Amino acid sequence: MARKQLLHLKLKSISFKLSKQWVMVGVFKKQKNLIFLCFGFVLGIHGEGSTFSTLYGLLLWDIIFMDGIPDVFRNAYQAFPLDLCTDGFCTSRRLAVEARLRRIHSAPAESLRAWVAAAWQAQQGRVASLVSWDRFASLQQAQDLVSCLGGPVLSGVCRRLAVDFRHCRGGLPDLVVWDSRSRHCKLVEVKGPSDRLSHKQMLWLDELQKLGADVEVCHVVAVGAKSKSLT
Repeated sequence: MARKQLLHLKLKSISFKLSKQWVMVGVFKKQKNLIFLCFGFVLGIHGEGSTFSTLYGLLLWDIIFMDGIPDVFRNAYQAFPLDLCTDGFCTSRRLAVEARLRRIHSAPAESLRAWVAAAWQAQQGRVASLVSWDRFASLQQAQDLVSCLGGPVLSGVCRRLAVDFRHCRGGLPDLVVWDSRSRHCKLVEVKGPSDRLSHKQMLWLDELQKLGADVEVCHVVAVGAKSKSLT
């Protein structure tokens, strides 16, 4: 299971202190949205599953929306194929999906960046349920993230989403932080007091570690609160 770190939170000043080598600063906004600014990492996104579904949509756009699959598109304005959340989605596109995943797995960073750019520039603004166009501040930010994640992690995540999007779209880590210069990326699940990992979150954390991702679980506790075991 992913490493656990204890994160101390001082509620009045809304600041965080992490016990290890990197530090996180956060700001609470309306509706308890938590925006993370990470020092030690240059960039970070608090997007949960939407970060990864957007990358999945960009890297497999032409396959997701491919022609020739019966009864999945009823009009030109659909935001997704009708079989997206069914077993038939991957079955109907198996050869194309497998070929693309193999290419992603072995692709250098330059190829990953080029594929994301091609889909972004061709489709930007088009309504697609998988892709949140505002999740990334720019195309370059999306390119930087795929460069840091690397082919093996991206292909593994895309495989799970392609095979069973309905059940696998939830449970991905809250936070992704990275440094484009070192191409180091960390995936972080943040848990508040008395909050426990769900079954889906545990499955994803285990899978991401197997894929070689740097994964952590950070537990947030109020400063001055009684210590609790994090087992």
